[in-house]
Amino acid sequence: MGRASGRKSGRTPQSLLDKARSAIEAVAGTKEVVVVSDSPEKEKISYALGKLLQEEVPDDSPLEEYRAALSVIVTAWNLSLLNAEKQSEALKDFTATRKGEDAAIVREALGHVERLIAKKQTLFAHDRRHVVSCNVRFENGEVRILAAAIIKPGDA
Repeated sequence: MGRASGRKSGRTPQSLLDKARSAIEAVAGTKEVVVVSDSPEKEKISYALGKLLQEEVPDDSPLEEYRAALSVIVTAWNLSLLNAEKQSEALKDFTATRKGEDAAIVREALGHVERLIAKKQTLFAHDRRHVVSCNVRFENGEVRILAAAIIKPGDA
C-alpha cells in the first residue's frame, strides 16, 4: 500500500465516526456517546424487543413475519417515548401515509400500533431508550434480535 492510500484509509474511519456523531447529535442532542455492549441480558434492548416479539409471532413462522412484526414493535416503542401531543400527531401521520389503502386495513394497523404502545408502557414503562436499528435472524434454530438504542441525556 502506498503512502497516499495509507493517508486516505486513515481518514476514512474518522470521517465515518464524525458522520455517526452528527447523526447521534441530531437525534439525541449531543455528540457524546457511551457504548455499552456488556450489559446483562435482561438490560439489553434486544431482550425487551424479544419479549414483545414472542407474543406477536407464532413459533415456526417465516423470518419475514418476524421482521414485519419487529418493525411495527419498534415503531410503537419509539412512538411511546413521545409526549401525548406529538404521539397523537405521529399516529395521524401514520394513517395519512397509507392513503389509497383499504381503510379497514389502516384501522387494523393503527390498532396494532396503539396496542403495542400500551404493552410497551405496561412492561417497560421506565425504559426511555430510542431504538435506532434492529434486525432479526435465525441462528442455531432460534430467533435472534440484534438491536441498538440511544438515550438522550437526562432521560436515563
